[in-house]
Amino acid sequence: MNIDLSTLGWKAFQDLCAAVASEVLGRPVQAFLSSKDGGRDGAFVGTWDGAPDEPASKSTIQCKFTGKLNASLGLGNLKSELSKVEDLAARGLAHDYVVMTNAGVSGDADAEISTAFEACGAKRCRVLGRDWIVGQIQQSSRLRMMVPRVYGIGDLSQILDDRAYTQARYILSAMGDDLQCFVTTTAHRQSVAALTKHGFVLLLGDPASGKSTIAATLALGALDSGSAGAVRITSPDQLSLWNPNEKQFLWVDDAFGPNQYDAAKTDAWNPQLPLLKSALKQGAKVVFTSRNYIWEAARRALKTSQFPLFAESSR
Repeated sequence: MNIDLSTLGWKAFQDLCAAVASEVLGRPVQAFLSSKDGGRDGAFVGTWDGAPDEPASKSTIQCKFTGKLNASLGLGNLKSELSKVEDLAARGLAHDYVVMTNAGVSGDADAEISTAFEACGAKRCRVLGRDWIVGQIQQSSRLRMMVPRVYGIGDLSQILDDRAYTQARYILSAMGDDLQCFVTTTAHRQSVAALTKHGFVLLLGDPASGKSTIAATLALGALDSGSAGAVRITSPDQLSLWNPNEKQFLWVDDAFGPNQYDAAKTDAWNPQLPLLKSALKQGAKVVFTSRNYIWEAARRALKTSQFPLFAESSR
């Protein structure tokens, strides 16, 4: 999958670095605001993958983004960070100092940068360049789902079969500029986790709060992860368009009414809840979206005992 990281922008690249690091480390990675970050774009507890772990140690991630395609990183690009490393090391925050960049990194540059930062106090410096980051993205569909903007900058035909590719391109086209403006949020991360663990997500929010955008990114991620197809509907009488036996992704938009509570539509979902429950057991993925005030009315009419994930998702 060819990916041009130079089109992401700094904030999206920082989000990508945090997601990649978290996936590789298998632990939380904290990302900091761009202002007054104290020389740390991200941080994690412990040591980098491949080294003996020291759970009490604290480590730093520094992101270096360039908008230039095929740019290279050298020590000269990092001179301003050297004095900051001395302070971080003195405060016990630079056991591992990890530089992540979308620029290319030569072997000589890697050695020079690592030597300089370790001389300033970092116990171990690692430099992870464009090829390494792209390699991680190529290997992990979950990682791509966590940072869905990569779907808009890569060649999807390299990771999806023909049907999934066609549907993914349609979803991307329908999203327009929304994907380019998409910022990974806590709601998105929690949705990915819920869909991965339970196969079901109930997205609640106010009008124009981003529910449909998150649902669209989850659809892309599901196609990427092996779902046989993605179907978007708005009411239970459209379920005939969905084949749960094919492990398809089902996206139910405004499930209980678009602008106000629709009692008839909500009642019509009750006989279908056993089907949804059975489909999840067979590997289907399901996302419902609803406005908060509509869900509050709908939940009283739904037989949540037949589909407990409704109750669990709205806690």
